[in-house]
Amino acid sequence: MRNVSLPWLLTILMGMIAAIIGLVLRFYFAWPFSLNFKYLLHAHSHAMLLGWLLGALVLLSYKMWNIEIPTSHKRIFYLMVICVLGMLLSFPFQGYAAVSITFTTLHLWLSYILLFKVARLSRNRGLAGKLVQTGVVFFFISSIGPYSLGPLMANYLQSSPWYDQAIFFYLHFLYNGAFFFFILAFIVEKFKVANMIKNQKAFYVFMLFGTLLTWFHKLDYSFDFWWINVLAGMGSIFQILAGVMLLHPIFVAKPSIHFRVILWVLLLKWIFQILGSFPMVASQAVNNRFVLIAYLHFIFLGIFTPLIWYALRKQISGFNKLMSTYCILFLLTELALVLPSLNLIAGFTLWPQITFILYLGFVVIWCVFGFKYLVSKAETPKTL
Repeated sequence: MRNVSLPWLLTILMGMIAAIIGLVLRFYFAWPFSLNFKYLLHAHSHAMLLGWLLGALVLLSYKMWNIEIPTSHKRIFYLMVICVLGMLLSFPFQGYAAVSITFTTLHLWLSYILLFKVARLSRNRGLAGKLVQTGVVFFFISSIGPYSLGPLMANYLQSSPWYDQAIFFYLHFLYNGAFFFFILAFIVEKFKVANMIKNQKAFYVFMLFGTLLTWFHKLDYSFDFWWINVLAGMGSIFQILAGVMLLHPIFVAKPSIHFRVILWVLLLKWIFQILGSFPMVASQAVNNRFVLIAYLHFIFLGIFTPLIWYALRKQISGFNKLMSTYCILFLLTELALVLPSLNLIAGFTLWPQITFILYLGFVVIWCVFGFKYLVSKAETPKTL
């Protein structure tokens, strides 16, 4: 194994572990066995969101500006990884309880410190720096969700819609806020498109208010008011307007086919948000668990994860073939999650088994990506 940076090594291993746990969950649907599904799902989601995505996107902030990670930052990062390992060792056995809550709380506080340092490094770095700083602010805002769970439980409101909304608030401002703005910063910095965006202020304001207003999509899970859909729809329109302002100059520059595919998926996300503002469409996500899972995978596995691998592509041999296979399997897994709800083949009962087989191939490709990065011969100086 080459002299790979330890933060990237740990982050990639976290991603592989999270993917394998997800595969175990898929196996459970295909061939049920004795398992506390909810507990293992907590381990999977925390490892994926905090161990893989948060870790990788924070590291990309250093990578895209070719900044050597300061030693003090690394120490905080390692402590965060230890906390994720603590979650992996506690959630499967006790779910949300004293040990797992302790590790998640410590991880949150450590994240505050590291992200504050990242925000300081992002000063005077143009639009990309501003996007990173906004992502950090959204991370802080997202943590209001977990902090509100305690008071809700103390008042015996676990079964109320507000308990679910606290979780939705956290998730929205984590992945649609913090993660999403980190990704936008990477795209802006990689293609140097800041000067190509005719009105940077309009782009930023549209994306910012679009993110705030699309939170109303989450309220639609618990409440049925027409104005919720209207505000969510306004946010969706703001985001797609900003998205077109960003993507148009990039498409004109004719990036690689794989990056174009990722950008098309990103554009589809904004289109889906507009469609989700209509009650008929929104009800599908609200009432169908697998459609919701497909949408979350669409974002995590169709946008965030491919962009991370793309950023590391120069250290991954055979990247183009691997990414082509990844994209095909991603599409097939999405179809396998959504098609059963359409009931196109009456009486067909093998969807869980088919879905597991597809995810098995998907996880294998994921692990090959990680392994090839870890054993590549040399780090290319200009990593972007």
